[in-house]
Amino acid sequence: MTEVHLAIYDLSMGMARNLSTQFLGPQHTIDIIPHTGLVVYGREYFFGRGIEWCTPEEFRASRGIHPVEVKLLGRTTTSRSEFEAWCLEQGRNGMFGVESYDLLSRNCNNFCQEAAIHGLRLSNGIPQWILDVPSKFLSSPMGMMMRPILEGMQLTNNAPTNAIRYGGAEAAGVHSVQHRAPPVLSANASAVNPWANLSSASNATLQEEEKVIVEGTPVLDKQTGPLLSTETGVVPACIAKLVAKQDDLPHSSRVNREEEQTSKLLTKLADPKASWTQGELQIVHQHLRSFIQHGVHLSFALMLLRLAVLKHPSCETPNREQCISTQLVAELLLAEDGENKLSLANQSMAFCVLSNAIGSNNEAPTWTRKKDGSGDSDMFLQAIDRALRCGDPTVDGSSSMAHVSLRQSAVAFLYNVARKVAEDGGNGGTEELSEAAMSILIGCIENIGEEKDVTTLKRRFLCLGQLLKSRKFGKTAAGLVGDLGLVDDGFCIAATDQDVNCLAKEVASLLSICKDDA
Repeated sequence: MTEVHLAIYDLSMGMARNLSTQFLGPQHTIDIIPHTGLVVYGREYFFGRGIEWCTPEEFRASRGIHPVEVKLLGRTTTSRSEFEAWCLEQGRNGMFGVESYDLLSRNCNNFCQEAAIHGLRLSNGIPQWILDVPSKFLSSPMGMMMRPILEGMQLTNNAPTNAIRYGGAEAAGVHSVQHRAPPVLSANASAVNPWANLSSASNATLQEEEKVIVEGTPVLDKQTGPLLSTETGVVPACIAKLVAKQDDLPHSSRVNREEEQTSKLLTKLADPKASWTQGELQIVHQHLRSFIQHGVHLSFALMLLRLAVLKHPSCETPNREQCISTQLVAELLLAEDGENKLSLANQSMAFCVLSNAIGSNNEAPTWTRKKDGSGDSDMFLQAIDRALRCGDPTVDGSSSMAHVSLRQSAVAFLYNVARKVAEDGGNGGTEELSEAAMSILIGCIENIGEEKDVTTLKRRFLCLGQLLKSRKFGKTAAGLVGDLGLVDDGFCIAATDQDVNCLAKEVASLLSICKDDA
């Protein structure tokens, strides 16, 4: 008899446990998004583009993922040839064929259940809770909206493995294999934090450079706009959550107006071309602040506020509501170390709110300046320091997707701030660095060699580029870096990603430490 084990993986790589309670509700909490494979006869069988197999070691090494649990299902008397003949038949009849995969109804877990019971003739299948994840998820308000994101996390083919083939000459034998690209997990930071999809307002992108940059800063120059979080797909689900929780607010804090009118205005946030009046924005901001102030569905309120701060009244009147809302969010972040510690996801969303407010305005919110206008306020400097600490890649758990997402959002905020402080109409490059500019300059260089996330690393270099290219204080900034000995010759060759490598070389050239190739 041969032992049969079930290898259980978490496709979300920790995301589900961190986020499902706050976004799906406690009654819909999901610990993991499971992928399973059957380990038997020294092979791991799984369902992706058809029924596939390789050794467990090959599967885990090629995909960079390891099981969270390996469970003994039982012992089978079925031979390998009999089992693989059963697999062939499932492919022929379309049950688990190449084109029949569906993330929520016919997936790897459904295959393992059928294969365990019918293919290997075990008395027990896979745990019921694994099979229940799709229905549990879809019963939540966020379920259907998040389906495209989860589908982007399923197994896709791009590296060498074996696949059981169906039909033709191959079907005559017990099994046949085909060498092709094995599935890899396409879960990424945007899946962890899909609502924080940051894009350039100018649609500039960092394109690959095939040659070493030795003159100028063409890659840095491509990113001319701010980094903005503009994803609107979550708006309906967020509104549904907030409407359902309106009665949880203290009566004195409820905004006194028709619920239908408020929902209509919140829905309008999804339209990037809609015009707004001062009164409409006031209703939206006050409504969202009421949830934030009392910690009721904070995540959903922040997701909508992130879009609200991008909206400006059609008149020339200053957007006072935006200043009040963003100051509240800044205070929330700065009080984060106290008893009411924010989750990593909420910290990330809070930085998206601040980043959008800084990036979408000609003038920074009033709370970022001292009352006499003479310089940066203490709160603004503390927010910058908080972003630098959240962007630290050396903290415990920094490789988790929630931490990566937080770093991306925090450094995007720093980039938009760097754009603001670097703007200047003068020349000469000898003006003294502001405290904000100095903090970002030193903070983005610190531990830069420890950052493993490519997106965060790019944004760090973009921050540095903005400051070093400033006509106002660029030379002063470069001189400070040199005087403090913050960078050595390895700075310009440490990166391996092509975009990052080009950015590193350009930043190094601005610092005059990267020699031109002969």
